[in-house]
Amino acid sequence: MPKVTPLPEPEATGVVLEVFNEMKALRNMQEIPPIWRAMARRPQYLKTTWERYKAVMLEGNLPLLTKEIIALSVSAAHNCDY
Repeated sequence: MPKVTPLPEPEATGVVLEVFNEMKALRNMQEIPPIWRAMARRPQYLKTTWERYKAVMLEGNLPLLTKEIIALSVSAAHNCDY
């Protein structure tokens, strides 16, 4: 059971709604993943983490898919449940 209950998308307002809308547009998402909705309980943390994600994952010379494979591999190597 999660220690932080993810914010339901319909409850998103202000900064959270702006970030969610940008995430959906840039990543072609239909739904916001639970980890991001949990971060939304602290709107500034969500915004800062999203800005960092964009700088690392959406910019640079490596394709996004390559970066995602690297992230997945590191998570698997560390037995990350998520």
